[in-house]
Amino acid sequence: MRWSVPIGRVFGITLRLHVTFLIFLAFIAYGGFVEEGLNGAGWAVAMFGSIFACIALHELGHSVVAQQLGVQVRSITLLPIGGVAALRNMPENPWHEIAITVAGPMVNAAIACLLIPITGIPSHWLLLAMPHDMHGLLLSLAQANVTLFLFNFIPAFPMDGGRLLRACLALVFSYRQATTIAAKVGQGLAILFVLVGWRVSFWLVIIGAFIFMVADGEERMVRIRSVLHDLDVEDVMSRDFAVLSPADPVGRGIELIYQTGQDDFPVIQEGQLLGTVTRSGLVAAVNQHGAGTPVGNHLDHDPTLVSPRDNVSRVYEEIIGRGNASAIVVDGGEIVGLISPENISRYLELQSSIKAPRHRWAPWRPATSQTPGLPPVIAAVPPIAIPQSREESAPPSAPV
Repeated sequence: MRWSVPIGRVFGITLRLHVTFLIFLAFIAYGGFVEEGLNGAGWAVAMFGSIFACIALHELGHSVVAQQLGVQVRSITLLPIGGVAALRNMPENPWHEIAITVAGPMVNAAIACLLIPITGIPSHWLLLAMPHDMHGLLLSLAQANVTLFLFNFIPAFPMDGGRLLRACLALVFSYRQATTIAAKVGQGLAILFVLVGWRVSFWLVIIGAFIFMVADGEERMVRIRSVLHDLDVEDVMSRDFAVLSPADPVGRGIELIYQTGQDDFPVIQEGQLLGTVTRSGLVAAVNQHGAGTPVGNHLDHDPTLVSPRDNVSRVYEEIIGRGNASAIVVDGGEIVGLISPENISRYLELQSSIKAPRHRWAPWRPATSQTPGLPPVIAAVPPIAIPQSREESAPPSAPV
């Protein structure tokens, strides 16, 4: 996630802190300072820092169970509104999603069970009093964890309750139908929050509006995944693409963006893929170091590599999770294409325009019992795929 910095790794999962979290923490410290000076600021930071540590443990609960079930977890990012675990792929088995979803709130329940024997049962749950000593801090943590446990079981996205409802429905309905029903339930609750919020608290209005938008976004994402579910990468990937060498100046990459419309470029030296350079990386390099700086100094050495036969839905999630950077399509050790968000968006746009009364149109394949061979592809990146000199007007490409 952009504007976030890594702060450590746990169980192989990178923990990241969003800069808005630091801004929020500074605001909390200022509020405590205004009320009770430096002592108040210290306890305010301690309380909210501890609460967000519990939120990080909540997300780790999701993530560790996900890893045990074969779902890869890239990172956990802490934001002012909570934590976000970035999964490389979503579980398709409803029982797996149930297990992953329940694991988070169970962590909060365990923390509360450990604290309540020390602090006693809190007299109220929703309102947190500013602590003045360690007992007050532990009491606030007990309250917060009980609240997190209950709040996350509200059956609305993005709370765990919405995903749990969707997973339970998916035991009976299709995943898309289950998501639609769960989203509608969540949006109904969001409208109720807004109506009640006008009379009770404006915060309920904000929460309701947020839930409504997230539920709509979740339904839209699943609808996109269902459209892409039967599609292979080779059906939508770009087979003509330009490459750069590490010695090329970044200014050359900027020229290729103009000439080819391509945003991300594989960087290759002597037939070996070194990494990729993105449009944003090229622009940042030009602004900071000038157009003459070598491309090799600004590489992403861990590009996304996919197979032509990978499912587009899975690759789409991977691309989105990596900040919309293109994936390199590799087959038998050879680079055969690129797939970018633009490729997928173009397909979705055309699908929405094509009127097919009975069947959704799919890319044509020959009716043969044998798996059709790919068209000619670049082999070990021949010279024609290497960028031409600045004096030549034609952009480099790798025709197939």
